[in-house]
Amino acid sequence: MFSSLRLALPALVLVAGLGLPKGADAAPNITRKGGQWGVTLGGSACIPGKAKCIRDNVQEGGVTVDGKTRPSFGMAGELGYRFNKFVFAGAHYNLGFFDTNYEVTGMGGYKHAYQNSIYGVVRGIIPAWRFDFGLAAGPGFSRQTFKMDNGDKDYSQGFSWIISPSIDIWVARRVFLGAKLDLLFNGHRKTCHERGSRTDCVKGAANTDVAPVHQMIFGLHIGGTFL
Repeated sequence: MFSSLRLALPALVLVAGLGLPKGADAAPNITRKGGQWGVTLGGSACIPGKAKCIRDNVQEGGVTVDGKTRPSFGMAGELGYRFNKFVFAGAHYNLGFFDTNYEVTGMGGYKHAYQNSIYGVVRGIIPAWRFDFGLAAGPGFSRQTFKMDNGDKDYSQGFSWIISPSIDIWVARRVFLGAKLDLLFNGHRKTCHERGSRTDCVKGAANTDVAPVHQMIFGLHIGGTFL
């Protein structure tokens, strides 16, 4: 997945550049100020946190976990205001899934997993001709859930921080296309285990816990300005 994106995303930006009208090498007729929206579609991957992304036949409390939290689909959306060509501020939402490929004994196996997160971000931008080189950061809240085959689940939630580099090219007056990477660093203090009607939360994570972890979301970035 990663190798395909490394090839596909630069190619998309190149194609967009080749498709620009003649005379585009002059001062570009684009609007970098006003309301701004953006959508990212691509992949999601696990980053080790208090819990690890790989469990190599780990045992604790009568439970044995062997496997890994593999990449899956991810997406993001943003809405805010571009004050000028150098600064954007707004709200940012992420939804990233995990492929939970685990063999578990002593409890229900994991069926699927996902994380929802929302942030307030400020993006500094270096504009160069039709290109925008951006770096956003900001605080927020995230919740990740690992559901089991029997309906039980493990989850963690709390403070999170996003760091998000991006590169975009304006292909029309108010539309850009590019690539973006969201790095979501979670500061979740507790791991909760929901078993039927009972929920137990403990600080940190046990050796067999698959949450909390950090996450990256990456992919095609499309957006534009309005108003």
